[in-house]
Amino acid sequence: MAFEQSWKRTGGWALEVILVRHYAPFLKQHGINLFIADSRAKQVLIDGLEIATRIEADKIDVVLTGDVKGAQKFFGVVHVKASFAERRTDDVPMSEALTKAGYVSPLWTMDCKSMPGQTPINRGELGNATGERSAKRKDIEDEGYFTGCFSYNKRTQPSFSTLPEKRRVHVCDFSNPDDAFSQFIIKRWREFRSL
Repeated sequence: MAFEQSWKRTGGWALEVILVRHYAPFLKQHGINLFIADSRAKQVLIDGLEIATRIEADKIDVVLTGDVKGAQKFFGVVHVKASFAERRTDDVPMSEALTKAGYVSPLWTMDCKSMPGQTPINRGELGNATGERSAKRKDIEDEGYFTGCFSYNKRTQPSFSTLPEKRRVHVCDFSNPDDAFSQFIIKRWREFRSL
């Protein structure tokens, strides 16, 4: 895999690699391909979509395709953000366009917001699930800007199960690739394939 991205994004790029290494083999067993595409492949994917809104290929982090009769069919993008300071709002227009067209577009994050000190804490930015909820949480739960959110910070408070699955903040870890994220993706692929 060629290192094509700016040195300024090495942390984000490394996180994309971790996502793919952890989940791709498990998802492949279910006919799903999770991978980092090069610039040319991203542009080919974008050019093949029938979406009214213009989307920029360089905003694609990780690609989702499914196996259909020996070919790969595009069905979504995973937006990877180590922290919300990485300007998740830059991904919103693409995510909304993909979602409206029936594609999957989850946000995958470490929800990293560290507080320095003698006892540093990574408290995250998604905040409380009740009471004064953060704007970042409202983007997911209320606005539905992404097809769900998957946080790998144990301090993140998950959304209540009364919310639709696609509008929830889910909390995962790296103990097993058969988890809420992979099951969500498998379910979305089955739904997409049946259309």
